[in-house]
Amino acid sequence: MNGASPPAPSIADELEELGEELRQKALPGERLIETHRRLADESRERRRRGDLLDRIAECLPINIFAKDSEHRYLLANKNVRKLAGRENTEVIGKTDFDILPEPIARTLRASDERLRANGGMQVEELAIEPAGGEKRHILVGKTLVRSEETEQEVLIGFSIDITESKRLERELRDKIALIERQRAVIRALSTPIIEVWDRVLTVPMLGALDSARAGALMEDLLADVSRRGARFAILDLTGVEAMDTGTAAHLLKLVQAIRLLGAEGIITGVPPSGAKTMVALGLDLAGVTTLASLREGLWYCMKRMRAGAAA
Repeated sequence: MNGASPPAPSIADELEELGEELRQKALPGERLIETHRRLADESRERRRRGDLLDRIAECLPINIFAKDSEHRYLLANKNVRKLAGRENTEVIGKTDFDILPEPIARTLRASDERLRANGGMQVEELAIEPAGGEKRHILVGKTLVRSEETEQEVLIGFSIDITESKRLERELRDKIALIERQRAVIRALSTPIIEVWDRVLTVPMLGALDSARAGALMEDLLADVSRRGARFAILDLTGVEAMDTGTAAHLLKLVQAIRLLGAEGIITGVPPSGAKTMVALGLDLAGVTTLASLREGLWYCMKRMRAGAAA
């Protein structure tokens, strides 16, 4: 028995086969076109980011730079070029020794070498002296990164001129020192420590007496009692206009501290407001000599010293 012959392909089938064959042959070309399109898009994006970074570098009021492993400039914004006094074409590919005075170039090269030796992020203050110009202070920050294209280390960094800030800082320190000296003079004038007699000190106080002023008085008076070997220290409050509760307690502690140094503390001229404050606080004044006036305090010291001499 004869077998049936296969049916002849239709025109539609032949066209489908031909189309599939053409598609297979065209696929590599389509892939090539797609790859080219993708690479072109990536190139445009890199250029766009590069242009943006360039504009940022040119606009920022700081020096921005990059150097290769041979210390040659790969990038230098307009502030770097202005510092060097050169055009971009005269900076790129050059070293600091090619574009800057030798003393400045040596300072910058030493800074770069420290970074390459230590790695990490380096921030330091450098002093440079332009030829014929004033000494300048710059704050430099830099680090090392690896280039994606060359696989080499690239030094990138920035620097800021802080000369004016340093000048203002010095002026501020000088003003603070002057204020401290003036404060010490005012303190000495407001609570002068006077040696009115051999080994007899007097502290006439004027105006308002607060805790801060009483604390400073304790420090100065105890130092003088010890240095002069004083026998008596008279705290005269005749000119004190007012005192707070903390001050009253502080004065009592001062008298006790004077006693520990082997001297006797005497309080004279306590104002009515001060007496009221001390009573209200319940301070124990049993061991404290209090007299009405500075004159009585001086007489007291003289009599005690004569009695001691006679004995």
